[in-house]
Amino acid sequence: MDLSTIRKKLQKKDRSHYSAPEELVTDVRLMFWNCAKFNYVIIPLQPDSEVAEAGRCLDEFFEDKLKEIYPDRHFPSMQQDDSDSEDVE
Repeated sequence: MDLSTIRKKLQKKDRSHYSAPEELVTDVRLMFWNCAKFNYVIIPLQPDSEVAEAGRCLDEFFEDKLKEIYPDRHFPSMQQDDSDSEDVE
């Protein structure tokens, strides 16, 4: 998921446009999850990349604004099935 896909789905003329706020929230959270997965540094004491830090800041901003816009609404946390996991059983 990326911002260009989200932007496209915000357009009413797109056949896969969002029909409910939950759909948008799910996609935005997925985008931030992907950002974290592919940009955060796992090595201890190593700083995260600029992309990872920007993603973290935007994620916090989004969640704060979500609470501000929908103060009485609860959006379920994203359940991510990590099919790209590198763990092999």
